[in-house]
Amino acid sequence: MDPVERFAAEAARFQSWALRGIEPGERGARGALVHLTRLYLAALGLPPAPDEDTVDRRDGEVVDEERRTVYDACARLPLDYYGEVFDPLPVPPEEPVVGSLADDIADVYRDVVSGLLEHRAGRRSQALLQWEITFSHWGEHLTGAIRALHCWLVANPGSTAAGSRRTESEPES
Repeated sequence: MDPVERFAAEAARFQSWALRGIEPGERGARGALVHLTRLYLAALGLPPAPDEDTVDRRDGEVVDEERRTVYDACARLPLDYYGEVFDPLPVPPEEPVVGSLADDIADVYRDVVSGLLEHRAGRRSQALLQWEITFSHWGEHLTGAIRALHCWLVANPGSTAAGSRRTESEPES
């Protein structure tokens, strides 16, 4: 599968999960981490957007109400606020700020699904441009969310990857 189609497929899975699949508690945290990391991995394979003067980004845009639906669905997750350093490159580090997992996921949703709408409408160049020019924004939110979810899963007994190798068909002990 070509990298653009791969990313569009991952974006569609993310969209479906964000609108209808966020589970509560540890399962929700694990699901969020899986969807966000898959989306990021697929984004790393995207080619640069073509240089076209005719690209019009107004058609594919997530409305505020849909973003709010995703934001509200994130209330099922076991955490929202977390500490974050926006730019980890300066040493010594900048002062930490408060991040919001719900805001992170909703912002990733808005930027990624806006491009997905362009892709579904057959405007591949517009989709690539949308994903490319907003990547600095949604990538920051996505990576902050990944770090927060990772830390939460590690800090909660029984929720680490090593502690949850049981499959869906295996009963709990």
